[in-house]
Amino acid sequence: MMVSELLTLRGATDNTNTTGVFSLTSDLIYGSVQYIQIPKGMKAKIWCKRISGAAVEVIIEYTHNILETPPTFTEVDREVLTSTGEISLEKRRPIVLRGITGLEGFRVSWNQSTPGLSYVELEVELTDDE
Repeated sequence: MMVSELLTLRGATDNTNTTGVFSLTSDLIYGSVQYIQIPKGMKAKIWCKRISGAAVEVIIEYTHNILETPPTFTEVDREVLTSTGEISLEKRRPIVLRGITGLEGFRVSWNQSTPGLSYVELEVELTDDE
């Protein structure tokens, strides 16, 4: 039996720093989180990215061990909003991040040349499909 859950993750820059990690919220998360841990045998499929506000680089980073101190993240995707505005990117083929041991996870960070308020929204499917 296939298990699948779609969640929308939302975050905003802090309008003070030029780099940072988004604090992500969702209707399925109480409070906010700095990363999403992928359960063993599951996949996180990122289908859509929406970026708005001030110019920003949005980076999706993956780690094989979220519990490592500190975790070693590898960049798997980067989108750039070059000026104030909005972009919406829907994937015909999603970015797929696998939970092999259950310690894997991903986070979303940002870079800006000048601090500003920017927003990110990701549509992520957690699934155990083949």
